[in-house]
Amino acid sequence: MRGAGARVTLLTRGLDALDPFFTGYVPQLLAACVVPVLVLARLAVADWASALVVALTVPLVPVFGALVGMRTAALTGRQWGLLHRLGGHFRDVLAGLSTLRAFGRTGHQSVVVRELADEHRRATVGALRVAFLSSLVLELVCALSVALVAVPVGLRLMDGEMALATGLLVLILTPEVYLPLRALGARFHASAEGVAAAREAFAALDARAARAGGVRWRWRRCRRSFWRR
Repeated sequence: MRGAGARVTLLTRGLDALDPFFTGYVPQLLAACVVPVLVLARLAVADWASALVVALTVPLVPVFGALVGMRTAALTGRQWGLLHRLGGHFRDVLAGLSTLRAFGRTGHQSVVVRELADEHRRATVGALRVAFLSSLVLELVCALSVALVAVPVGLRLMDGEMALATGLLVLILTPEVYLPLRALGARFHASAEGVAAAREAFAALDARAARAGGVRWRWRRCRRSFWRR
């Protein structure tokens, strides 16, 4: 941790950003693991051919989501790092404002804060751009997957090879297989900043624990050396 300002940013904005992870992403992850399996089992009972198409296309949603999510995680980590620097530097500047004013360095620090804020703004816009791209990709994949089921079902209904009740059931249930996965992608983007902040908090705690362990180890070694004398 680089200073008191960085710690304040981590303990306020960083930990507050964990709320979307625990209140949104974790419950949606459970729903994404359970709901598609149950709906797919019901589709298999109603029409095994449509269920087979859904089973083959469902893995495309997490695959494309993971590909975009890795890019989102990298951009969000950079965004959080810039916010961490901005908040820490701004707090340190406020703490030493009287000293800066005495030495005539307030103008320089204003320029530095403005540059850090501009870098954070660009990083935030880049992360939002990738998040919107992820939503577009997931919507497109889900729409094409539903179309692969809807078109054969419509043709079979026209030819009289499928009952109307079965066709309606398949058309209603098919989008519900993909809905939890799409919502999971949106929840992931909403909680990405909190995950980055938590990763940095755990790294700081591990570093502090390692330093404390090293101090205790050195103290025990010095104590043993003293009693040997």
